[in-house]
Amino acid sequence: MSISVWLDETHAAHGSDADDIEVDILIVGAGISGASTAYWLREAGLNVALLDKGDIAAGASGRNAGFITCGSVEHYTRQVSRHGADLAHTLWQHSQDNLAWIRDRIVGEGGVDCDFRQVGTYSLAGTPHELEELRSSAALMAERGIPVTVVDEAHIAEHLGARGFHGGVLYHDDGECHPVKLVRGIAGLSGATLYSHHEVRRLESLGDGMRVHTQRAVFRAQFVVLATNGYSSLVHPWFADKIYPTRGQILVTEPVAPMMAAPCYCNHVLDYFRQLPDGRVLIGGFRQLAKDAEVGVADTPNLEIHDALEAFLRRHFASLEKARVDYRWAGIMGFSQDGMPMVGSLPGEPHVYFIGGFTGHGIGQAFRVAKVLADVMLKGESAGPYSARRLG
Repeated sequence: MSISVWLDETHAAHGSDADDIEVDILIVGAGISGASTAYWLREAGLNVALLDKGDIAAGASGRNAGFITCGSVEHYTRQVSRHGADLAHTLWQHSQDNLAWIRDRIVGEGGVDCDFRQVGTYSLAGTPHELEELRSSAALMAERGIPVTVVDEAHIAEHLGARGFHGGVLYHDDGECHPVKLVRGIAGLSGATLYSHHEVRRLESLGDGMRVHTQRAVFRAQFVVLATNGYSSLVHPWFADKIYPTRGQILVTEPVAPMMAAPCYCNHVLDYFRQLPDGRVLIGGFRQLAKDAEVGVADTPNLEIHDALEAFLRRHFASLEKARVDYRWAGIMGFSQDGMPMVGSLPGEPHVYFIGGFTGHGIGQAFRVAKVLADVMLKGESAGPYSARRLG
């Protein structure tokens, strides 16, 4: 909690039953996971409210690169090594579902304009060793029927306007979007009531439900969902060793002529860049340069990393050698212990559920994982590989 006593509008003014705003389900966190959870819960006809300490998508959901990618945080070969072939493929399929459902339900049926495009993404090799790993990943993926194409330096120069890469892989199913427009659209379709600029001060168990105190109001709900990702440990200490707040850095240039056919990853998925619809070029990553410093919930730009991002663009793109940088920012991601999202209910608090730990891939996973959480809550189904019980 970061509200001072002077800013606490409920201090000595609220807290009785008569003052409570009553809802069936209160979702704390109006980012991609919170809005998606509200969307899936709407089918039960419940009175759902979305609450956020800022505005909608004010956290990582409005500070990311807008990639809607399939898979996870590592090359496919590493996912297979970590999780086994079957689970790695299941996780990939779930991320494919995530993208397809956004395309069909939100953009298609819902009519949400979020600059969605399904043009694939590239993973580029900065070294011959990484190129061999990418080729191995592509071979494993092709065996599973995942559409991929290995590309060479000439293809990269022609379709991406880039130089200095040894080759790469094109993942055909991936997409991109305007993430804030996407989250706003999902929240709008959910029908949930939005309470912005409400920072949670305290969770209070009532036995048959919960009371949630913010600096501006008091809410009473049968169930609470914590969709707070990187900020989760600020709301409840149980998350302190489960979801780690991790800072990511992004910059955006002035508009340049079209040159990049699809979004790209490089350096083992640590760094990423894309050209936006208005011609601006976005790049993020390079957290590995100051890994120990890029922790915590302060979304302050790191100038060392921003210098490296800018130097990368000028080195690899002739058209960006003199391009002006128009935007610099940072965002707080929630990294889980094993890189996989987690859902469940708090130990000893059966009326408090949670969703988080997307490890930098919330746009590519949260809509699908939120459906898992909704099914846990409404139908008593298993959370499967996303169950937080795997972390102890």
